[in-house]
Amino acid sequence: MAAEPCFAPIVPPEIFINICQDLPPADLLSLARVCKKFYGYLSSTYSTTTQEIWRNSRIKFIPQIEMSPPEGMDERLYAKLLFERGCQFCGKSRVRRVYWAFLVRCCKPCLEERTMRLDQIRRDLLSQNSIPDDILSGLTHTTSYYKWGWDRSPKNRPANLYWIEDVRKSYSEYIQLPVEARKAWLISKRKEGHRRMEDVAKREIEHENAYWSKTENNEKKREERASSIENLIRKDKNEYGFPRFKMTVVEQCMIYNKAMMSSSTHPFTERAWIGFRNKLITEHDKIVSAHRVQRQATERRFSYYVALQTRQMDVVKTCFELLRPETEIRNIYSNGNSNNNNNNTQSLSTISTPISTSNSTSQSQSIFESELIKFLPWCHSFREPPFVNNNPSTLWDDQFLMGTYIPLLRTEALHLKNDPNDLTVIGRAVLDNGLSNKRIFRCKLCHDQQTDIKEQLYSFFEVRLHLIKSIHEVKYIYDYMIIVVPEVFENSENAQLIPRSKPEIFFAVGFNCNLIVNL
Repeated sequence: MAAEPCFAPIVPPEIFINICQDLPPADLLSLARVCKKFYGYLSSTYSTTTQEIWRNSRIKFIPQIEMSPPEGMDERLYAKLLFERGCQFCGKSRVRRVYWAFLVRCCKPCLEERTMRLDQIRRDLLSQNSIPDDILSGLTHTTSYYKWGWDRSPKNRPANLYWIEDVRKSYSEYIQLPVEARKAWLISKRKEGHRRMEDVAKREIEHENAYWSKTENNEKKREERASSIENLIRKDKNEYGFPRFKMTVVEQCMIYNKAMMSSSTHPFTERAWIGFRNKLITEHDKIVSAHRVQRQATERRFSYYVALQTRQMDVVKTCFELLRPETEIRNIYSNGNSNNNNNNTQSLSTISTPISTSNSTSQSQSIFESELIKFLPWCHSFREPPFVNNNPSTLWDDQFLMGTYIPLLRTEALHLKNDPNDLTVIGRAVLDNGLSNKRIFRCKLCHDQQTDIKEQLYSFFEVRLHLIKSIHEVKYIYDYMIIVVPEVFENSENAQLIPRSKPEIFFAVGFNCNLIVNL
């Protein structure tokens, strides 16, 4: 099959000019390498149209570079110096340093090879013929170390570097002048050198500012790219409407960390997300499986009630993962002692507010709502979870947890919300606003033992603390251990003992989590 003809040779010049008006300098440099005709269009030194194309592109896309090209350089060569990468002499890649004193972009070894220090010029050239240093005053120069800055020997101290070809040209021009004309020549060169060094200083400052401006802009693009990747990961749902990825696990994935550390400034496209997501699922699931095996081995040593409370709090945490970003979930389970001293009546409802951002989906909200979480301690399936082989140390798989167990708990919690009469006496007293903090509860165990403290009244939190910390040392609190005394409600006082941390808040509203607080 014959190759299709190239359209480049038949593009009219006026259309080519219109195309070039919207291209940045880097793309113009690439376009000039497409074919000879395009190279001819963009490389004409004497064409005002060509120079206008390059100048407009530089002003439009690189507004930080306001200075015109240096003397003797056209707009195209100026763009090559600014936007191409690599040493102009040895071809070493990733070299971007431009020495404006010499109008070259080169690596340090090539610079050392093509420049001379002032002390070398004096020793090898000027002193032999008693020629003054003033012949160098018309030349541009830069200052640099040839070796380490800590080496204080005269050979390695900083000194002015001059371009060897410029030095030889100036030397040749000086010695060819008549003696009577040399003084005027030196004066004019001194003025010329002063003007040129001022131009070099301005270009170095402008180039430095443009570099940092571009660096800052690229950093913003990288942050936006990383943010878009993270948002896509957080929004991705599995077949049950749950977040597919756990960020604590994702942060351990190599492909995620590689993407976060990428230097690319290109937007993260949908096509890139498909490939990235497939690789992330594989690595994420592998890490989750390894954690599951490790956790399973650890929890086999737990006692029955520790394992039971662990499973229950796994359910609570899963419900919260539907409602809040994971950064907020972490705050619920950590830093528990901060900013709680003024919350005298804080309850679970204050930490179960649903997210109001656009990231939440109607599907996840329909599985479990935040207002139902406070009913979980009173749900039958939550109190007596359906363990695998009646062993609480065996973890549920995701299919059962998300597809069966969570929807069952939601149904029971929704029923208790709509029909409060089906709540236990303790549940109605706790969920009735204001009663949980009233001292209207007694310890049934103390009452049965006919002890001297059988008439002691507690708040719900206090009576639960009494059960686990007193001589009873209860591991798992059941309703029959607590007595409600509603007839003392009118004269009862508010409790002075209040929760201080997030785990205690969960414990105070009815969740049995006292055995796993320090796990």
